[in-house]
Amino acid sequence: MALEPPQRLVTALGETAQDGDDWLDKLPGAVEKAVALRGLTVERVHVPGGRSSLVLMVRRSDDTPAVLKLVPSRSRPESERAALAHWNGLGAVRLLDPECADGALLMERLHRDVSVRSLPEAKALLEAAGTLRRLWVEPPAGHRFETVAERTGRQADAMRASASA
Repeated sequence: MALEPPQRLVTALGETAQDGDDWLDKLPGAVEKAVALRGLTVERVHVPGGRSSLVLMVRRSDDTPAVLKLVPSRSRPESERAALAHWNGLGAVRLLDPECADGALLMERLHRDVSVRSLPEAKALLEAAGTLRRLWVEPPAGHRFETVAERTGRQADAMRASASA
């Protein structure tokens, strides 16, 4: 399967990740493995995509549309998996393979044809605010979710290290 990662992802990983090129080199094999493991058909790469993961529009074996997200281990995909499993579709996409721990996330595809970016600003703000309200749920006992302060500190440290290199 021919796979061309979005330029935004290639650029971002080159700027911020020491192992970014290595992850990108291994990406075609990781995609093939994740797709085969789940019996998926790839429709296309989501473009322009993000700065830290590859997102593929896929179809499940029953022809249901879904999204497959591959994330470098430094981006902590297991934390995202745990959060999505805890929300279980409340304000966030539903995780379709909560037990699969290969670093890829298979998620439901929402509103395939509507992006929040395509909405008028006032409607987009209302949608975003409503989503944030639904996302606040009590974390499970003994959770290991990173706090905003911890994440911000970790990212600031990485930026400082990158700037001084």
